[in-house]
Amino acid sequence: MKVWIDITNSPHVHFFKGIIRELEKTGHEVLVTTREFDGLTGILDMEGIDYYVVGRHGGATLEGKLIASSERMYKLSKLIIEEKPDLAIYKHSAEAPRVAFGLQIPSIGFVDNETAIAQNKLILPYTNLLLYPAPIDAYDLLRCGADPNGMRPVNGFSELAHLYGFRPTRKVLRELGLKRGQYIVMRTEPIKANYFNGPEKSVLEDVIPLLPEMPIVLFPRTPEQRKRFERFENVIMPEKPVESLSLLYYAKLMIGAGGTMNREAIALGTPTISTYPGRLLAVTKWLVEKGVKYHSTDPAKVAVAAERMIELNGTYRTYIRNVISGFENPLDVILREIESYEESGTFQTIAPETSANSGDLRSYVGLNESGNEEKQH
Repeated sequence: MKVWIDITNSPHVHFFKGIIRELEKTGHEVLVTTREFDGLTGILDMEGIDYYVVGRHGGATLEGKLIASSERMYKLSKLIIEEKPDLAIYKHSAEAPRVAFGLQIPSIGFVDNETAIAQNKLILPYTNLLLYPAPIDAYDLLRCGADPNGMRPVNGFSELAHLYGFRPTRKVLRELGLKRGQYIVMRTEPIKANYFNGPEKSVLEDVIPLLPEMPIVLFPRTPEQRKRFERFENVIMPEKPVESLSLLYYAKLMIGAGGTMNREAIALGTPTISTYPGRLLAVTKWLVEKGVKYHSTDPAKVAVAAERMIELNGTYRTYIRNVISGFENPLDVILREIESYEESGTFQTIAPETSANSGDLRSYVGLNESGNEEKQH
């Protein structure tokens, strides 16, 4: 069977790499398409994945997004007509589902951002099997056009799939001049995303001066963001793609105003604070409720939480990993669905079992609702 996988964002490389490897092991032919955006091709090269570059990201404007997406659909259509895949798989790709639908190619789509309404309306009506994290309200997906008979919740989050074949290496620490457990990783806001409506100034600009003095590895998304953080002497901003999973694994703490790197850190057991300034995803709220994440946009509260997490680093890592062990891995779910389709021509769409693991992060790290440290008795 020939399986077409469309990879349109840099984190999706890690999401799909395990699926690609496992499909190839079982004799399937895998066709990977991508686009010019955010160092995507460099990450694919680093992972040794063959691919076709089809189109580009349209930038921050609606006009640019529309033109780039339309051009990419046209180019993808020509390629897919020639390649004739048997199945299409994607994660938040706006073009692949419409091309697959137009050519009557069965499709599996994974979405984990219910706030990306415009994008979801271009994806969900054309997807045969929709996989999504269980904490997302199915109604949010149905109102964007999802087929109620083609939906399957996953009791986990997408970044668990990123750990496929992961073996931590300290090579990235040597490249950046870092010591294990003696630095913090940060990621700025996704200001180019169509669902983001926050301020230009990053919350992290006010957080950094309040943190303990240690190196901070920061990943900006734009040249403008990079320039805003150049004034901080302890901030390192890599110039080229680095092995980010090992970097997160050995970090003391992750503080991110986005989503993917935060959830990768949690999957690895690294204490994590979210500073995303907009509407929180259902997955983010769920992870906070499960006790494996803290969220605030108040710099003082973030600093207090960071200090407490650093104090409890070892035991808190164990706590996070214990909770995460009860989740489903989307990689396993997708591979089972592919196997089901190959054998019977249908998808399973079986609901997952729920996990009883939960906790309260504020209690665990000694914080109350306001973010202030509780008195110990």
